[in-house]
Parts: sequence; C-alpha cells; structure tokens
Amino acid sequence: MLIFISGFLEDLNFSLSPKMRLILQSLGALGVVLLVPLVLKDFAPLLHLPWLLALPFSVFMLVGVANAMNIIDGFHGLAGGSSLLALGFMYLAAPNPFILAMFCALLGFLVLNFPKGLIFLGDGGAYLLGFVLGASLMDLSLKGVVSAWFGLALMVYPVTEVLFSIARRKLKKQKATLPDALHLHTLLFKSLQDKPRFLNPNALTGLWIVLANLPFMWVSFLCRKHPYALLLLIALFVGCYLKLYAKLQGQTKCA
Repeated sequence: MLIFISGFLEDLNFSLSPKMRLILQSLGALGVVLLVPLVLKDFAPLLHLPWLLALPFSVFMLVGVANAMNIIDGFHGLAGGSSLLALGFMYLAAPNPFILAMFCALLGFLVLNFPKGLIFLGDGGAYLLGFVLGASLMDLSLKGVVSAWFGLALMVYPVTEVLFSIARRKLKKQKATLPDALHLHTLLFKSLQDKPRFLNPNALTGLWIVLANLPFMWVSFLCRKHPYALLLLIALFVGCYLKLYAKLQGQTKCA
C-alpha cells in the first residue's frame, strides 16, 4: 500500500517530493522484506552478503525496480508489455496462481492501453507493478527455482534505464531525480516521429522496445539457473543498449 500510495498521490496531483516518495517506498519494501521474508544474500558466483548488508540491499533492489518501471512508463504498451513478458516467463519458470492472476489482469489493461492509450498505469500503478515483479523474482530466487541473477537479467532493460539515467545526470551535475527527455524510449520516439503520419510513433516506440527486449528475456529464461550465462547476457544487453543510445542521440542532434 505504501508503494502504491507514493505514486497514487502524485496521480491525484498531491505532489510529493522525490525524497518523500523514496521514504514511503523504502518503508513499504522494508515491511515486505522483513515479514515475508525476502532477504536475498546469495549472489553466487560473485558474492554472499551477510544479513546486515543483505537486508538494506534487498530493500534497495525492490525500490529500484519499482522506480525503474515508473521511468519506462511513458509510451503505450511499454511498461505493460515489458511486465507482461516478465510475468509470462516467471510463470513458465514456476507456475503460480498469483503470477497468473497478475498476467491476466495486465493483459486486460493492455487491451485498453495499447495502441491508443485509453487508460494508463499512472505513477501508482507503475510503482506497484515494478514492486510486485521485483518481490516475486526475489521469492523465486530464495526458493531455489532460479539464480539470483535471473531477476536482473529478466528486468535488465528498466534497470539499465534507471541506472544509466542516474549516471548521465550525475555526469552533467544534475539531480538524479530530475526528469528529462533523454531516455532511450524518448530518443526513439523522436526518431519515429519522422515516419509516415498513419503510423503511431507512441505505440511504435513501446512495441519496438518490447520486441527488441524479448530475445534477451527469452534467453534469460532458458539460462535461469546458470549465473555465468546470465551475467554474460546482462553485459551483452548493456553493450547493445549503450550502442543504440549513442546512435539515437546522434540522430537527434543531427535533426
């Protein structure tokens, strides 16, 4: 509820500072991590965290995924489509009625969200969806169904987007929480605006990125118990992301 409220108040024009939103989200994540529990310690083969470090890191991961989902929620079908694929692969990895219910609910949402955008997730929906995905992936890892790196590999696009955005803003000496129009999806949207008028650049942006991300998600599912393969896949995605970002940024400058 705290995760949802942190965004829903914003949707109702009760503006919260980024700091206050992070506090609410951290409290909500901490409650879930302690009560379930969802303290992820084993990140083999790289490291194994002691409980005192694993607890805040688990909270950080959940809050990070929630915010990552909100960052990519800007075009029809983008956040919803990416999440639908993630839920589908999670269900294939470990059939679960809750995951199936989330999948069906999101499918119903996408019918009205894509391609015309008749309804939206809003900040509240995006935060909650990202949080549920993160918590479910951590749960699968703790049950030994998948490697701890499977969650990052499956959600590598939104996570890369949020981390790259923070790094980019820091290099420009801007606040990490300051919004801008320099995300990968916004640069792609600008390049697609030059296409024929009968094409919807908003829907095309979401569809293009979801389809481009699909092969990485599929391979991550196939390698869900193989941490070395997942780490290699993550590195490959980041490389492709940076190359595509540089290309789109160059096109935008030329335009």
